[in-house]
Amino acid sequence: MKINKITPQGYCGGVKIALSMVNQALHDPKYPKPIYLLGSIIHNHHVIKKLQEQGVILLEEPGKSKGELLQSISSGTIVLSAHGSAPQIYQYAQKQGLTILDTTCKNVCIIHDKIKHYLNEGYTCFYIGTKNHPECEGIIGISSAIHLISNENDIPNLPFQTNKIYVTNQTTLSIYDTQKIYDEIKNKYPTAILDNKICNATTIRQKALFEQEPVDLCLVVGDSSSSNTKKLVLASQKAQIPTLLIDSVDDLKKIDLSPFNSISITSGASTPEEIVDEVIKYLKRAN
Repeated sequence: MKINKITPQGYCGGVKIALSMVNQALHDPKYPKPIYLLGSIIHNHHVIKKLQEQGVILLEEPGKSKGELLQSISSGTIVLSAHGSAPQIYQYAQKQGLTILDTTCKNVCIIHDKIKHYLNEGYTCFYIGTKNHPECEGIIGISSAIHLISNENDIPNLPFQTNKIYVTNQTTLSIYDTQKIYDEIKNKYPTAILDNKICNATTIRQKALFEQEPVDLCLVVGDSSSSNTKKLVLASQKAQIPTLLIDSVDDLKKIDLSPFNSISITSGASTPEEIVDEVIKYLKRAN
């Protein structure tokens, strides 16, 4: 069996920084304990489990907003995830007397700042994102004047007739699907400012999949809750290659590999590299 490890692999820069900040806070007395995660700091349950084993507490409960979760604690340190948070979340945390550890990815911070700038300049802001994704929630929470576009079908329903429109997007979307939406918006609003903010780590991984050499199967290693991981699956499928999303080597053990003579492997930006290494070792043993 031929095994093709597609690069890049491992954590993106934003994930590395976020996890480093939490690990340092665990040993730094200036951060009151316990340390809480307000939702998953990144979308990988293996990583979250390791943090919990070190004493970090995950605040996550279906049906409860982040504001409601914050009201349940009154001391310690709250970690705001790499996906970014709405302004009111900072206000809630401060009101509760919590120490804030903000791990927002710098690419997401740029989007927050640019949207605030254009809103202050009187622009109507469109945001292309996935409803209920934490990055999207953080942006939409900035102002009710931001209008979410989930797909192309939302565009005809936008009633705005103005020359002052600013458009940007969630950093972890598909570079291919997002471009279609931007093209549709440009057709309807020729003077709109289009600011595609898919992060470089996401773009490089998607392009690498789309340009990969033909194989019998492509394995995408990552958490099914991760947006950038799911978009890697779509990119590989667009390349007309049979593709499977697996969480770890345990999923791989359930697959009959005998029909496949060649397999490529990639991973999401929040997937630990050791998990990918375990998958590759298993494939080599299966040869």
